[in-house]
Amino acid sequence: MDLNEQAINAVKEYFESIAQNAVDIVHESVGSDTTFAEFMEAVNQKVNQLSSELVASEILNMSAKTIENYNAGTGMDVDDVQEIIDSDGEVDQDEEDEDDGIRF
Repeated sequence: MDLNEQAINAVKEYFESIAQNAVDIVHESVGSDTTFAEFMEAVNQKVNQLSSELVASEILNMSAKTIENYNAGTGMDVDDVQEIIDSDGEVDQDEEDEDDGIRF
């Protein structure tokens, strides 16, 4: 099974808990002026982030620290994970160092 299939199956297996966690996290930040559309946009973004971080951890075997430090500390997104999958699971060392704030 290739990395794309593994990633898809991992998200499928854990989607219910990913979605619930996303709703719970976003709901905590809802204000009285938050619209339904804004709420749903934030939930979708959080589902993407949590799914990406699950795949990075479980399928790509990345450490929690590496995932947390990705994108200057904002975590991983779908495009980050797909880029790694497309490179057969290889994380570009320069990107990883850059994300940790280390520059050579």
